[in-house]
Amino acid sequence: MIGTMLGKAIIFVEKIFKFNASSFPGRVVLKLFPNYLKKLKYPNLVIMVTGSSGKGSTTKYIADLLRKNNMKVCHNVYGSNLIDGVTTAIISNTKGKKVNVDALVLEIDERYIKFVTKYIRANVITINNITRDQPPRQGNFEEVFEEICKGLNTDMMVLNADDPLLKRFEDRFDGKIIYYGIDKNQYSFKELNDIKNTAYCPKCNTKLVYDYYHYSSVGDFECPNCDFDRGKINYQITSIKDNVITINEDIKINIDNDTLFNLYNIISAYSVCRTIGLKDEDIVKGLNADKTLKKLFNEYTVNKRKYTVLNCKAENNSTYNLNLLHVLKDEEKKTLVIGLRQISRRYNHFDLSWLWDINFEILKDNNVDKIICAGPYRYDIAVRIKYAGFDEKNIIIMENTNGMKEIIENQTSGNVYGILNFDYVEPFIKETKGGNK
Repeated sequence: MIGTMLGKAIIFVEKIFKFNASSFPGRVVLKLFPNYLKKLKYPNLVIMVTGSSGKGSTTKYIADLLRKNNMKVCHNVYGSNLIDGVTTAIISNTKGKKVNVDALVLEIDERYIKFVTKYIRANVITINNITRDQPPRQGNFEEVFEEICKGLNTDMMVLNADDPLLKRFEDRFDGKIIYYGIDKNQYSFKELNDIKNTAYCPKCNTKLVYDYYHYSSVGDFECPNCDFDRGKINYQITSIKDNVITINEDIKINIDNDTLFNLYNIISAYSVCRTIGLKDEDIVKGLNADKTLKKLFNEYTVNKRKYTVLNCKAENNSTYNLNLLHVLKDEEKKTLVIGLRQISRRYNHFDLSWLWDINFEILKDNNVDKIICAGPYRYDIAVRIKYAGFDEKNIIIMENTNGMKEIIENQTSGNVYGILNFDYVEPFIKETKGGNK
């Protein structure tokens, strides 16, 4: 097949010159052969993961679990989740017209899933959440919901039951729905300290009532006026204790961090793998051997101070707030570093309105010694934190991560937490480790 041969040739050349061959080959092939994906023969198992955040981690968990169960997997591992990146991943695993794998596991942007499912039918589509995310590109989350509805070319969905926006798919999808969630735990809140994505019942417009919140509108909800509620949960984390989670009161899985967004990714991956027929013991064995990606959660010690680096997506207040809550689990003295160099890889837009949806107010009176603001948007971040009531004398401004180690060691105290966008994670770690281990 000419399209496959051309795509493989471009991938080969890009690798020789050490370019990231994650989307360009697919873009060229689709430009020349618009129906390329339609002509391929796909494996019997196709899994798609979408939603506002957590797609990459969830997809990796699923792909790794399938591989550990002796399946050959095609996975767009480099995170290029638009149709060009999906096509490149498929080309890499195609011989002639056949995608030569046992399973296709794809992370897909929520606005682009309709373009992929136009050509590829999924056995399972799982959705992690729909939140306020990338305002210039996504607009309102209601628009995102409608865009996903256009791409539901599947017989089965696996959904987060704790998100009322996702429960609405019951009225827009005729296939089978499997639900997962996280039960009330020590990190749940009776009163919300976050921005709600939705507050009213989509059926009767009555204000929803919550037994508890995990973040944003995610938690245990019900409508006091009709039958819209969290409902029955197929797979649920029922306990979080001592780096072990328990699913459905019985299945125990080791974890290396208990941030709620990580736990939602794990329970999502577990639910998908159980739904497609993997055995509990095989899933548990695989997840116990797996660890969080270091690029997302990294802990190390420098000069007897613990560093925790959290890779936090810009333009998403929900993930930021969860990271802040994780920092505040540490009741000891601490220093916080917040920085980003690039808001998005996809567009040249500098909207910073999302900063005002982050609950920086919770940092007050919680033993935070200093907050370091770094990068091109350092003053915007600092102003937001000042308006949150944090003493400006304890805010440090840095142009970038250069010299960060010296500043931290000489001007701050306590454990160090970095909440950083993707572009600052590696520079920060390299700078602060500085040859130390």
